[in-house]
Amino acid sequence: MPKEFIARKDTASVTEPIRYNLALRGGVNESDVNNLGQHGFWIFSAYADKRLGRKSALQLGVDVFFSNFLKELIRFQSTSFPELEVDPDADFKRAGVFLGHELFINRMSLITQFGYYFYYPFDFEGRTYNRIGLKRYFGDKVFGAITLKSHAAKAEALEFGVGIRL
Repeated sequence: MPKEFIARKDTASVTEPIRYNLALRGGVNESDVNNLGQHGFWIFSAYADKRLGRKSALQLGVDVFFSNFLKELIRFQSTSFPELEVDPDADFKRAGVFLGHELFINRMSLITQFGYYFYYPFDFEGRTYNRIGLKRYFGDKVFGAITLKSHAAKAEALEFGVGIRL
């Protein structure tokens, strides 16, 4: 008896609506200067993604960075290197906009993002950044992520995050 062909249903098509995501990332990092210590950081992200097919989505969003190691670096450079003319009251926070891609592989996905700091009161490693990492979905909306944020080839932080896809 011949087997009957059953057409496959795509679970995500190009007609899926734009989805909105909120993510909170954090961890511990330190500056390049010896003995300034390790400090915690937090990153809040809000972005929209649009599925291009079953395996792929484009992202556009904003990040707000609270990197506490920059507080110490600003204080250190303003007192130890007056020739750098670092303002001791410079803000340690940064904000950026990014464009990204997400490659879906079952419940996992690979994310790549390229960003530009639009709020950048203290110069640290340049105005552009990139992020690469893995996401794991728990259900349809909640995800966990581990990502590496860097400035070109110089890593700044390994980020651990949680988020929700609305």
